[in-house]
Amino acid sequence: MSLHSDPGYVSPVHSAFVRATSAAEKAMGELAAQGQQWKEEYITTEFCKTLVPEVRYTEFSRTQEGRVGADYIWWWVDRSGLCFGCLVQAKALKKRGAKWKIGSDSPRKTGDQMERLFRAADIFSIPAGYMLYAGDPAYRADMRCSYTQHDGVPCHLREGAGITLIPALAVQQDVRTEALRATAPARKLPFLPETDALDAFHQAIPLIRLTDPDPCKSILSHRALRFDGNQHDLRRFLATDQIGAAKVARLIFDVVGKIASGQYETMTRPAVADPTPATVFSSYPGARGHFGTPYFPHVFQGLRTQLPEYVERCLNGDVPPEVAEHADGIVVAPL
Repeated sequence: MSLHSDPGYVSPVHSAFVRATSAAEKAMGELAAQGQQWKEEYITTEFCKTLVPEVRYTEFSRTQEGRVGADYIWWWVDRSGLCFGCLVQAKALKKRGAKWKIGSDSPRKTGDQMERLFRAADIFSIPAGYMLYAGDPAYRADMRCSYTQHDGVPCHLREGAGITLIPALAVQQDVRTEALRATAPARKLPFLPETDALDAFHQAIPLIRLTDPDPCKSILSHRALRFDGNQHDLRRFLATDQIGAAKVARLIFDVVGKIASGQYETMTRPAVADPTPATVFSSYPGARGHFGTPYFPHVFQGLRTQLPEYVERCLNGDVPPEVAEHADGIVVAPL
């Protein structure tokens, strides 16, 4: 697939994401102005409804009591047939005085939600992600991001900042630490680092970035280009500009990869094979970093040469029970 030859061309799907992001920001802003915290389920439904007709989605009937948030299976599909899937849990970015947070104040509840998300992602053989709902510019006005700028624009004012996506691997430890710190005075937990969800917000990718026509540049500096093994196709993939579904996979991997590149791994791990049908790569480096799981296969198992069979069934209203048990809906975005 090649980029559109007309520099003035605007993808209808990209326009739909811009439109839906604006509508979601407005809805969150109105609730915040009334002193209310928005519900993730409500914003997810409003966001998806506004994507129609350019994007297809369906909402399932809830079958699992106690599931909090909105866990949707997202698939981005390009004209070549390549697709990328991710199981996404919606999370409101909440103010707590001068701090910002993502998760619940209950360590047990946070741990259960996170475990359920990763377990379900493994069942579907796709990565886990968090979709951060960060309100409108007025809600974000007093943010003080620890990073400087995004292409010359403050982090909280970048285009599409209200709806962003971050791989769950990148924030799992910070979300757990948030919950622990909320339950005990800092003096009782001196070993826990200070956390602030703004670090995650800075790294998160605006959804409109996933659908714009600009390619994702190669990561020439990433240590993945120097790993040992026979994953030549993966090395070439990381060293080449990508568009379409491959771009989505790369943008999500880049978040995890950049964190891992700053971590020290004490042992060489064997390569990890990928038995998932229709995946693009057959094996990966076994590097875990500090994530506790090999991060290459966790992300790239979501990159496929064809959509799983359950996707079309769900969109046609025939939702398999094993899908409805672990997700609240499905979204398919053509790129």
